[in-house]
Amino acid sequence: MDLVQGHLCNEEKHMNQIQVDTPRVMFAAMRSGSGKTTVTCGVLAVLKRRNIIVQAYKCGPDYIDPMFHRTVLGIDTGNLDTFFADADAIGRILARDTKEADLVVMEGVMGYYDGVGGTTTMASSYELSRLTRTPVVLIVDAKGASVTLAATIRGIMEYKMDSRIAGVILNRVSPMFYSRIKRVIEAECGIPVLGYLPEDASFAVPSRHLGLLQPEELQAQKDWVETVAEAVEKTVDINGILTLAAQRTDSETGCAERRIEDETMQGETTGGKSGSEMTGKTHRNEDGCRFPQGYRIGVARDAAFSFYYRENLRMLEDMGATIVNFSPLADAELPAVDALIFGGGYPELYAKQLCENSSMRESILQALESGMPCHAECGGFLYLGKSLADAEGNVYEMVGFLDGAGFRTERLQRFGYVELAPQDADAFAVNTVLRGHEFHYWDSTDCGDACLAWKPLSKQKTYPCMVKKKATFAGFPHLYYAGAPEFFFHLFFQHPDL
Repeated sequence: MDLVQGHLCNEEKHMNQIQVDTPRVMFAAMRSGSGKTTVTCGVLAVLKRRNIIVQAYKCGPDYIDPMFHRTVLGIDTGNLDTFFADADAIGRILARDTKEADLVVMEGVMGYYDGVGGTTTMASSYELSRLTRTPVVLIVDAKGASVTLAATIRGIMEYKMDSRIAGVILNRVSPMFYSRIKRVIEAECGIPVLGYLPEDASFAVPSRHLGLLQPEELQAQKDWVETVAEAVEKTVDINGILTLAAQRTDSETGCAERRIEDETMQGETTGGKSGSEMTGKTHRNEDGCRFPQGYRIGVARDAAFSFYYRENLRMLEDMGATIVNFSPLADAELPAVDALIFGGGYPELYAKQLCENSSMRESILQALESGMPCHAECGGFLYLGKSLADAEGNVYEMVGFLDGAGFRTERLQRFGYVELAPQDADAFAVNTVLRGHEFHYWDSTDCGDACLAWKPLSKQKTYPCMVKKKATFAGFPHLYYAGAPEFFFHLFFQHPDL
């Protein structure tokens, strides 16, 4: 059985185990650049104005869009990724996060059916919608088309009989044309058109490069959100979206009164746990992993290191760890912790400042040399190396625990999902396959060989990656802890005899 078949069989097996009653809706699109983030953030802002408690998610591995959601809502948001996590894990995430929420809003990724390898629906927005039984509002870029819009929308709806597309919002359309094309689309497709956004340069998503952490950037983001929210309030049917989201999605009724003909989705029961039953289920309970009382894990968190999957840190908290944030930029030394995490971000933008904070670098070096457990990925991996070049080619000294030197490349080095297998399973007392995501323009002179990596669906093409030194595990892939909880428990809580 190949990866896709096995994945689909597993998700089908657990389909009915995800039963969370909170109303929910997904904003998806035909392709990237259609306006998903703009519409999602505008709707979130309007919902917040109405005092509706929203839990937002990004479909897929993206770090940046959840930061936009956080800018709007003022709370951390998360990722739901069916490549990283199976149905059980996604069910636990939803059950935990949505206990106090009035509404769940999911933002899709790429085109609605676009999944792993560019040839499957695995890990697509469609798969997440199907797995979680979430109705979908399709964001359609209407620029330069008319009746063809109806044909395109209908084609996407009918490509899969369980598409769950329940409504449409048009982007880049004039008010006059909207009133006419709305009638055509509703007549031809049988679903409501829930509003539009006019073409306006001010609606374009601001630069995503700096991670939304600088004060001037944050203010720019807030100004943008207010601009979009004002437009959404006027031209998008928020009440219609709420009505759609409140429809029962766990029953045999389809989205927007459309019957779902796929028998596997109709009234089938597997004895899965309800949302309330899953609420108290943690990774600790499932895997038997538990940190000692008072175990503290330091997390590098500042303008240079900002990319973290919320689910990773919550998993560690579920296992009993206390997360302690610190700043390699501003703090003089490490706080009192038992393990360390250095996430991704933009250390190349702050290389001079990181270098100048020599007391912090020395503190980290001493901790790692003494055998403190540590996981570092992408930007964090570069920071632990000997040196790092900034965008202008200036080279600055880094922590120096790892041998590699970070340098800028002319193009994207690796992009997309990745699987990797540790070559020394005894190092963590676990033999497993890890899943993650890579996206980086900087490279290192030593990327390591502690793991063998491959792209999903292309295992015949492997390459070495990850450095294992003492109790440190570091490399470019952004890894998803919930996909291999025992591995990461043993990574952060290593015994001297391992």
